[in-house]
Amino acid sequence: MSKEQRRAYVIAIIAAVLIASSAAVYKYVIDKAPVLPVELPKIGRVGSDHAHASLLIMVGDRILNFCSPEYMLKSQYVHFENADCSVVHRHATGVTIPTFLKTIGVGLTSECLSVPNDKTYCNNGTDILRAVVNGKEIPIEILPYYVFRNNDHMLINYGPETGAKLVYKYNEVPAIPEDVNLPETDNPFGKVLEEKPLENVK
Repeated sequence: MSKEQRRAYVIAIIAAVLIASSAAVYKYVIDKAPVLPVELPKIGRVGSDHAHASLLIMVGDRILNFCSPEYMLKSQYVHFENADCSVVHRHATGVTIPTFLKTIGVGLTSECLSVPNDKTYCNNGTDILRAVVNGKEIPIEILPYYVFRNNDHMLINYGPETGAKLVYKYNEVPAIPEDVNLPETDNPFGKVLEEKPLENVK
């Protein structure tokens, strides 16, 4: 083996080691599962905060419809109202989307989505539950710890889509009407009721 061949052989070995090391760093550091908070957020009293988020839930190409009266004003802490089934109104600190969904009878975990009068959709290796918040995919495990903010736009999707296809579906999340964020003049419940405190769900 000539001097030039030995040099090329050494360079090839070094390159292979660097590539393998980079892959290991990505897998075990960059691609490592996020560390979740230890405790779920604590929910404050009704009126302790006020925020609106636009929420869309899709199963395959189907948008789940929660526009019927049975899903409106189910809780003073967080609710849909006025037959608008995309804008979630939050009236307390610490409320997350899984907790909101529980108030309308929808169950959401990192593995399954259960829908009233429909069925339960669970990860099966092809169709997976994923979440996109403000155009960025986040691990769905984060949702029980994430208190949505005013003007958040959120997609919960069950299907095979990833990457650009998932972001494309996110683009169907409706805009929040400008008048929604105007100061409230009327309480949609008519009065403040004594209500059993909510607890966040995981």
